[in-house]
Amino acid sequence: MSERSTELEQYTEKSLWYTSRGVLMIIIGGLIAIMCIIAPNVQMLGEKFSWIPVIGVIVFLVGCLRCLDAYMAKTLQGFLLNMQGGVLDVVVGIFVLFSIDGEPGDLVLLIAGYMVTQGVLRNILLSVVNIRNPKSNRVTGIISVVLGILIWLGWPTSAPWFLAFSLSVDIAFRGWAVMMLASSIKNDPVVDD
Repeated sequence: MSERSTELEQYTEKSLWYTSRGVLMIIIGGLIAIMCIIAPNVQMLGEKFSWIPVIGVIVFLVGCLRCLDAYMAKTLQGFLLNMQGGVLDVVVGIFVLFSIDGEPGDLVLLIAGYMVTQGVLRNILLSVVNIRNPKSNRVTGIISVVLGILIWLGWPTSAPWFLAFSLSVDIAFRGWAVMMLASSIKNDPVVDD
């Protein structure tokens, strides 16, 4: 196997783990997105923050899982790629959780910057790493960038429910990308150079 194919070896060895994780991320992200629309003014850990505390915990946990992926990576490049995104998720998740005693508007730039950074990072990494089915990662990255720009512009709103909705949609699409990557590598584990 070439060095570029060993970057994705962890997905072939534990495809059930990554598929299950992707499905769980889709379900949790989708449910929170739906709840943000159905009950946008829910009061949780403060009367102004809607679903933001819940999605902050989810972003933190996803970051911890990405850091675990980095630890399980077989190459230095796989370690660095997973650790960058994982640390970003963990830090933003912590910032979101510890910011809920202030004003929801204080989170707008943090979440917009996070979404744009994650989307750009995903699309740049696609040019570095040779993966099967890069379309799911590219679509997920584009959705993150678009949602981040919408948050930054305040369109349609920069209310807390929309911040939580955007983060949960991002989590759901990231779960879809992980699931698609694991299934495409499981079905065809040979990676061409």
